[in-house]
Amino acid sequence: MRDLFLTLFIFGYMPWIVIRPHYGIFMWSWLTYMTPHRLTWSFAFDFRFNYFVTIITLYSIYKSKAHKLHIPITVATSFWILFTIWVTLSGIDAIEQGAAWTEWTRYMKIQIMVLVTYSLIKKKEHLVFLVGVIAFSIGFFAFKGGLFTLLKGGHFRVLGPEYSFIADNNTFALAVNMTMPLMFYFLETVKSKIIRLLIVFHIFLCILAVFGSYSRGGLIGLLTIAIALWLSSSRKIILLTFILILIPAAEMIMPEKWTQRISPMLDSLNIPHTIPANWLLSPRRIWENNEFMSSSFSDANIEKFETNQGLIKEDAEILRDLSIKGRFDAWNMAKLMSKDRPVFGGGFGSFSQESFDRYTPGVFRHAAHSIYFQVLGEQGYAGLIIWSLMHVATIFTGLWVVIRCKKDPDLGWASIMARNIIIGMLGYYSSGLSLGLAYYDLPYHYAAILVILKLIAKQEFLNRNNHIKTHEANKPVRTNHTFPLTPPKETQRPHSPHQSPNG
Repeated sequence: MRDLFLTLFIFGYMPWIVIRPHYGIFMWSWLTYMTPHRLTWSFAFDFRFNYFVTIITLYSIYKSKAHKLHIPITVATSFWILFTIWVTLSGIDAIEQGAAWTEWTRYMKIQIMVLVTYSLIKKKEHLVFLVGVIAFSIGFFAFKGGLFTLLKGGHFRVLGPEYSFIADNNTFALAVNMTMPLMFYFLETVKSKIIRLLIVFHIFLCILAVFGSYSRGGLIGLLTIAIALWLSSSRKIILLTFILILIPAAEMIMPEKWTQRISPMLDSLNIPHTIPANWLLSPRRIWENNEFMSSSFSDANIEKFETNQGLIKEDAEILRDLSIKGRFDAWNMAKLMSKDRPVFGGGFGSFSQESFDRYTPGVFRHAAHSIYFQVLGEQGYAGLIIWSLMHVATIFTGLWVVIRCKKDPDLGWASIMARNIIIGMLGYYSSGLSLGLAYYDLPYHYAAILVILKLIAKQEFLNRNNHIKTHEANKPVRTNHTFPLTPPKETQRPHSPHQSPNG
């Protein structure tokens, strides 16, 4: 029933996309960030709804006379185009050709819809609705995760939607950190007190969801967001009180094992509590293995435990990724690979076992565990520079909007939106220090929103200047000529012949 309802809703929505192409962006964003089809149980679970939405949106643009595909040329978009070209070139010389072109296809699908966003989203109403769709889509899982953590006392780990960019606990925490500042945008712009109280409660659940993910990188991002919000706020005392109430309240809910998990000392990690309940490996078996419990997360110990206890390969890999040493191994491999291939790097999908065997023999494969080392390893030093400049230009674009529109009565909303999106990006950069999600959709969408905000602001300023010039041109011309008090002699009325000159 759920599958049928979702399918009828999506396909029933598509005629509206033909009439109003920008509706396609809203539907695509909802399907991408919320993945509602993954909440079904039958045929809709693997159905490619996004494919049909993209095709219908592109067709409606093709048929429309008011909309054409175009890229606004700015510094940020120029680096975006250059980076897109760069990842294509790196794919040609990639180490893992099959994986590289699979990931390249996925990346390009994202960029096509970013291009469509540039082409269709041009008004305040469109931007506010798009931001609302993104906030709702990821906020839905943050609400569920926070409520689950609250009801279960934080004893179970919160994960993201299955088969998505944010399926695991770390990437889920990163996505929640990026989305949380959007809640503050609506908190500042909505006037209803009831809705604002609901938003405050939702922010609290977002914090709980990050805590419940047991992600140390997520906590770093959460701390960064709290500091950035406080520094950028004009109501620092109120916001500080808000932060000092919500975050300690969330921490009080979490159990002792959560403190052990986020501790930087590996010996304080409690292994049974870091194993999800749905693993085939029994937590008691790990707890009772004193030899393994007393050892660190070295590859040798895990291999020994795998041999003696029958640990399945997938579980062994996850246990390795719990190790901080695994992050250092991945970063070291990325540096060695970029040193060997400094121009184009290893290409998409190069964090494979073959690459680890080639550059760091004897080390088991790990994820990149850093957006920076992921780009360095896969795109080389030049690719990392282009990627970094793209993000720097994006932040400066947003800062331009924040500064120029802050005190403007008509564009104040743009300043608030840009400020909170920048804070969300800061959460991405800080969480991404230890989490590998360099090609996630949301940062590219945020960059597009910031560029569109700047274009809207510049158009508004231009319209005002043109209006002032038109008003000045239509004003009556004033001269310095002074008129005499009496008319000229030749214009005086002649005397009547029957009237004396003296009257």
